[in-house]
Amino acid sequence: MTQRALEIAERVERFVRDVVIPYEQDPRVELHGHGPPDELVQEMRDKARAAGVLTPHILPDGTHLTQRETAIVLIRSGLSPLGPLACNTMAPDEGNMYLLGHVASAEQKARFLQPLVEGRARSAFFMTEPAEDGGAGSDPSMLKTECHRDGNHWVINGRKAFITGAEGAKVGIVMARSDEGACMFLVDLPNPAIRV
Repeated sequence: MTQRALEIAERVERFVRDVVIPYEQDPRVELHGHGPPDELVQEMRDKARAAGVLTPHILPDGTHLTQRETAIVLIRSGLSPLGPLACNTMAPDEGNMYLLGHVASAEQKARFLQPLVEGRARSAFFMTEPAEDGGAGSDPSMLKTECHRDGNHWVINGRKAFITGAEGAKVGIVMARSDEGACMFLVDLPNPAIRV
């Protein structure tokens, strides 16, 4: 393991133990149906930002830790169920940030990745499809959602299910299939074409 990853992991662990774990007793944690309310998450993220551990797996120059280095940092953020929320290392955002950091254009990084890295936005990954419609579940090789070009735009048609965190997310990644195979589309959320 690298020294930089060990140092980052140590800072994250100290923050989670000293700052985040006490939040587990905060009554606001239980007031919301699916995790703590956004106001509480932002409060913890402000403290993580001040401590220098917000999105610790992405370095100040925009490069990412290796997957192995990221793993040790994420283990430390997971010492509390609130740690990944506070440090901005939770799924699907962590994986989506990794994907965007490696394949997105400069314009896409500015528009979609930067708000995620800064902890100002959440993302949702639209892959799973409802079984009652003959959907693929979470098998991308069996996608029913289709996409096709219409001039200089793409049209996506399909249904998705079990999209954790879709409500309130600002960035969407929608999986669909074209004649060439599986595709991923970045979508600003909310979007009038996506109905929950």
